[in-house]
Amino acid sequence: MNKRRIGILLIFTLVFTLMLSACGSSGGESGQASPETESAKQNEGAAGQGEQAPEPAESGEPVKLIFMAPWSKEQVEMRFLEGTREKFPNITIEATGKFANAEEFDELFAQGVVPDIILTTDGFDVLKEKDMLLPLDDLLKERDFDFSRIRPGIMEALRARDPEGLGRLLGIPIEDVAVALHYNKAVFDKFGASYPTDGMTWYEVIDLAATVTGERDGIKYRGLAMSFMSQAMTQLSAHGTDPETGEPRFSKDPAFARFFEMVKRVADIPGNWEPDISYEFTKGEVAMSLGLIANTIPYYSEDLDYDVVSFPTWPDLPGVGPSTLPLTVAISKQSKHIDEALDILQYLLTDEQQMRLTRKDVPSVSSDQSILEQFAADVMTRDMNVKGIYSLQQAKPALYSPFGPDILLYGTNYVGSQVTPFLKSGDDVPTFLRKMDEDYATIVKEKKNKN
Repeated sequence: MNKRRIGILLIFTLVFTLMLSACGSSGGESGQASPETESAKQNEGAAGQGEQAPEPAESGEPVKLIFMAPWSKEQVEMRFLEGTREKFPNITIEATGKFANAEEFDELFAQGVVPDIILTTDGFDVLKEKDMLLPLDDLLKERDFDFSRIRPGIMEALRARDPEGLGRLLGIPIEDVAVALHYNKAVFDKFGASYPTDGMTWYEVIDLAATVTGERDGIKYRGLAMSFMSQAMTQLSAHGTDPETGEPRFSKDPAFARFFEMVKRVADIPGNWEPDISYEFTKGEVAMSLGLIANTIPYYSEDLDYDVVSFPTWPDLPGVGPSTLPLTVAISKQSKHIDEALDILQYLLTDEQQMRLTRKDVPSVSSDQSILEQFAADVMTRDMNVKGIYSLQQAKPALYSPFGPDILLYGTNYVGSQVTPFLKSGDDVPTFLRKMDEDYATIVKEKKNKN
C-alpha cells in the first residue's frame, strides 16, 4: 500500500475512533475493518461547467487557516492542499489534530488559538455552546453558490441538525458517508444460492442470509453480519425524544419496535449470531456485511471475490436509503479569515475537485451521478457495482431534538449501542424499549443539568 493510500486510511482510523458505541466484536453493531490518463480526460474542463468557482484569493499576505480536525499534515495535503494550492497559493491549512469537543476547544482557547474551520464530528451543539456558529446560507448566496450541486438529502440532513431548530446551513459537506451491502461470491457459490441484487428489502436480505448460513467443510458460515444495522433506523426518520421536553419516545414510536424486531429476526437465523461473535468479512466466512465503502472497496484484498449492492430498504419505503450525515466543515464566526475559508471549501465542491477526490476513494457529495460512479476509479483493480450504491435516495431526516439521540456512523449512536444489550438480554422488544426509555431519561436529565 503506497503512502497516499495509507494516509487516506488513517483519516478513517482517526475519524472513526468515535464510531458507534457497540462497534467492535460484540456481534451487535460491529463495524468492518478499515482511498492517469483516463482521469485527466474526465477531469479536463470540469470546473466551470454548470458551476461558478470562487475567484483566486489575492496573492499577498500569507493566510493560515487553523483546521480543528484529527488529521495529520499528510491528510490535509490530500484532502485540501493538493487540489487548491495552485489556485490559492497564499493559503495554508494547519490541522490541530484534535476532535471538535468542548474540552479540546477550551484547551485551544487557553493557548490563544481560535480555529477557523472545524470538522464537526458530533453535530453543531458544541459550536453553539462556544459561540462559534456561523450560518452560511446568505454568504453562499452572495457567491451565487448552486445548492443543487449537492446530492439530494445531504443539505436537508445538515439543516435538520441546526441546534436552534431554524433549519440553517451551518457547515459545508466535504465527504459523503455511503454504506453498501457487501457480499462474498464464493460463499454464495458454496451454498448454491443466488447473489443479492440492488433494491432488495430487509426481509428479502434476511431470508437470503438464512440460505447461506451453516457449516460447510468444517467451516461455519454466517449469512449476514450485524454491522451498521442502526442505519436501518435512519430510513424510518424517527426521533427518539420529544424536542420540547426531552421525554424518550422509544416505547411510544412504532418505528423503534419495528427496527428491533428486524434485528432480532437477523439474530434468530440459526447459526448467524451468538454472544460476543466477531464477524470478519475479509476472512471469507461471512456471506453479507454492511460497510462504509470508503473503508472497504479501496482496501479489501484482490483475492476476496466480492461485490456490492444497494443498502437494503424497508418494504413500504422502496428506493429510500439511510439518512446519513456527511463529514462536514463549519466556519467559526470568530475567524478572521471567513472569506478565505469559504474560497477553499467552495472550490472543493467544484466538479473538478469532486472528481479528483472521489477517484482517490473519497465518497463525493455531488449530485452528478457521473461523478459518484467514479468512486475509487484510480485505485480499484476490478469492476464494482458502484452505480448500485447510489441508486437510493436519502431518507427524510428525523426531527431534530436537542436531547438526541442521533444515529451517526461516527460520533454518538445511542440506538446502535443498544443492539447487543438487547440481543443478550432475552427481553421481548416492548420490555427492552421501556428500559431504553428509563435509561435515556437519565441521559436527558444530565443534559438539562449541564445546560
